Amino acid sequence: MNNQNNNSEEKSTTEQPPDSSIESKAISSNTALTEIRELLKQLPEELLASALAEKIQTDHSAPKEIIKVVKAVSQEFSGPIPPPQILAGYENIKTGFANRIVEMAEKEQSHRHGIEDKALISSITIQKRGQIFALILSLIILIGSMFLIYKGKEISGSILAGATLTGLAYIFITGRKQDEQKDEKNS
Repeated sequence: MNNQNNNSEEKSTTEQPPDSSIESKAISSNTALTEIRELLKQLPEELLASALAEKIQTDHSAPKEIIKVVKAVSQEFSGPIPPPQILAGYENIKTGFANRIVEMAEKEQSHRHGIEDKALISSITIQKRGQIFALILSLIILIGSMFLIYKGKEISGSILAGATLTGLAYIFITGRKQDEQKDEKNS
C-alpha cells in the first residue's frame, strides 16, 4: 500500500508540466520591484516617511513590525537660503520657486546692509554734532570766563574756565575709555 502511494505521488509530480507562466511572473515581478526601488530612491526621504506614517495611521491591520520601524528625520539649517536638497524640492514643486527664494534672500541682505549703513551714518552724524556743540559751548564759556576776568572778577572767571576745562577733559577721557571697552567687548 505504501508502494502504491509513492508511485501515485511520483506520477503526480512527473505528470505536471513545468509552468512557464510562473517563471515569467517571477521575472516580471522582480523587474517591477527593481523599478519601484529606483522610483523610491528618487523620492525625498521626508515624503517617504510621511507616506509611511499615513499608511500606518490609516491601516490598523498593519503588522506590529511595520509600526515599530519608523525612521525619524530631522533637518535644521540656519541662514536665509536653505540647503540645495530643499531648494531642489521647492523647484520640483513649481519651476522658479528656488530662484524666488534666492532672490528674496538677496533682497533681504541688501535691505539689511542698507539699514546698517544708515545706522552707521546716523551714529557718525550724531557724534559730529555732539563735538560741534561741545566746541561751541566750550568757546562760549571760555569767552564768558575771559569777559569776567576782563571786568575784574578774576576768581569767578578762573573758576568758570577751570571747571569747564576740567569737565571737558573728564568727558573726553571717560568717553574714550568707554569706546575702547565697547570695542573690546565686540571683538
